[in-house]
Amino acid sequence: MNAAIYLDHNATSPLDEGVLEAMLPFMREHFGNPASPHAAGRAAQEAVERARQSVAALLGARGGRIVLTASATEANNLAIFGTVAAAGGPCHAVTTMIEHKSVLEPFRHLEQKGRARVTWLRPDGFGRVHPDQLAEALSGETRLVSIMAASNVIHTLNPIAALARVCAARGVLMHTDATQWIGRLPMDVDGLDLVSLSAHKFYGPKGAGSLYLSDRALRAGIAPRMLGGGQEAGLRSGTLNVPAIVGLGAACDLAARCQEADAARARELARLLIQRLTERVGGITLNGHPQERIPGGVHVTLEGADSKGLIASVPGVAFSDGSACETDRDPDYVLKAIGRPEAAHRSLRFQIGRTNTAAEVEEAAERLAAGVERMRAFKYC
Repeated sequence: MNAAIYLDHNATSPLDEGVLEAMLPFMREHFGNPASPHAAGRAAQEAVERARQSVAALLGARGGRIVLTASATEANNLAIFGTVAAAGGPCHAVTTMIEHKSVLEPFRHLEQKGRARVTWLRPDGFGRVHPDQLAEALSGETRLVSIMAASNVIHTLNPIAALARVCAARGVLMHTDATQWIGRLPMDVDGLDLVSLSAHKFYGPKGAGSLYLSDRALRAGIAPRMLGGGQEAGLRSGTLNVPAIVGLGAACDLAARCQEADAARARELARLLIQRLTERVGGITLNGHPQERIPGGVHVTLEGADSKGLIASVPGVAFSDGSACETDRDPDYVLKAIGRPEAAHRSLRFQIGRTNTAAEVEEAAERLAAGVERMRAFKYC
């Protein structure tokens, strides 16, 4: 049974009805393979290209290429492995200690195999990387920098445009995992070289993502990770998932129309959630940057409460203690990296979405407060 109050839009978002309606014809009558030369194939290919244009429009991409993928994880892997492989030999790369695991694990693999020397930047206490800090880490051998646009755990926004200028001045390619940013805030990829996103984070379907590559990244070269029929300009072989790609395009169109109003509303509901929890529970610390954060994102440490215990014991509310993409369930590496080890196992993540109401937020706060009070009374922590 689905939770009555869903506050975990970082993990995934509900499929918008309009997006579903756009997808349905390509699940039924328009089922052609976009690589086929006949009319059915051409119709599918035209739909794919319309979706690609919608992605480019949402990103403000005025050149380069949008490579369609099955997920942001695939896009991140293509950006990292593909860029390093095209270097032709061992190189230097820079990333942070709090990236999503689909960025951390490729860099760890490259480091272990001797294919890249990696500098791991420690963000400040809010989870931000500063341009001067990045500039100090670069060298003449640096091939790639990968820094997330917005934290998937503590919601902090990085100064991506300023970081990209540092890279451009030194001739270094800049990748950003913008999965938590896209669809919630405007994004202009001018100055960025590689940008990853995923449709299901902003009311699109699971199974569709993309990687933007700038003209500079294309000139520098990127090696494919999947070989076969040469789809996506040879960068991502395999038959395209046309219904999901159409859904990605429709979700981008929806975001272009609604993200400004959605962001303003999400910020208000997040303030309400923090206010009610503070009034009812106390002993709360907000993690991440207080202003430069994803609209609707709330990550808090609750004194005297166990995060996994609360997730299991608070009825009818969906929230989390970290990324849904980590099968090892270790959400606390981010808190430890920003100097908050004492917050491990005591922190909760909420992300408010388009469908949430003030009444839901009020009710969720009441249920959470009751759960925390039970834990504190029995001294579980």
